[in-house]
Amino acid sequence: MTVSQPTVLHVNDAAFTAQNMIAEATKRGYTWDFLPKAAPAQDWSGIAGKARRAAIGAAWVAKLRLQAARHDIVHVHSASTVAHSRLGAPRYVVHCHGTDVRTAQYNPAKQASIRGALRDAEAVFFSTPDLAEHVLPHRDDAVYLPVPIDVAAIEHWAPGDTPSVFFASRWTPDKDSADTGQLAVARAVVAAVGDDVDVIGLDWGDQAAEAKAAGVRLVPRGDHAAYLSMLAGATVVIGQTAGILAASELEAMATGSPLVVPVQLPLYTEVKPPVYGGGVAEAADAVRALLDGSQVHDAAATRAWVQDVHGVELAVNTVARVHRDVVAARR
Repeated sequence: MTVSQPTVLHVNDAAFTAQNMIAEATKRGYTWDFLPKAAPAQDWSGIAGKARRAAIGAAWVAKLRLQAARHDIVHVHSASTVAHSRLGAPRYVVHCHGTDVRTAQYNPAKQASIRGALRDAEAVFFSTPDLAEHVLPHRDDAVYLPVPIDVAAIEHWAPGDTPSVFFASRWTPDKDSADTGQLAVARAVVAAVGDDVDVIGLDWGDQAAEAKAAGVRLVPRGDHAAYLSMLAGATVVIGQTAGILAASELEAMATGSPLVVPVQLPLYTEVKPPVYGGGVAEAADAVRALLDGSQVHDAAATRAWVQDVHGVELAVNTVARVHRDVVAARR
């Protein structure tokens, strides 16, 4: 039986995954729509806060119920979101993005909800290879969907006249910014490049002050377009120390910028990415070599790797196929 392309409502977003895929799906003539989460994270404490949260949540669930009835598939981003979304859309596909299954599912207060979200979903996706060990024991049919990047929409690498090194991640423990992680890399890089190079990082995260003390010049976060411009304008970009390529690293590579990753990447042996580094000392050495020209960088090849492995076109192909399979299985 041939199944036409289902209509889809994406609920919530993470790392612009939903937005990138919806834009590509729309080009193809698919009906993929978006519903953001009910409200940004905020303080809900006190009687008034709890009442406000309940009212906002109830209105959001009612809106979701109406929109879900008009779509064939409800594609929920983050297993943590399902605790709320299933009240308005009990039939859903869930897309795991990181903290939801890597961290939240091991919190006793949230474990049943997260694992229930995986168990009851019509299909499950996960976005980085490290999540396999957290998802597959509960759903062995889960599909790895590499973080989709709209490479064509990202500006090309064009470093400024002043040599610069840009740390792409926020300064928080969940980004492995402890003394043996990103902060250690910052200290090593600052020491390696000297005063003639602008070492930049985002003024974002609980450990931002420590980064500043290490010699990193902090800049405001800005919007996503401004962030992409910072990636494209840096001479060298440094990625996180968590052993994965998240959206920030992939967006940097999509510009063509040289990316230094201060850890080994054993999860990417089948699709070896064109990155530099491998350890704290190796990262500092790689930055210095890229700055002085002793390491030649191929920007076009870097951009092409992202297109070949993480291009949004590939992601939409996979997701659209799974959506068709889900609808067909109901008949």
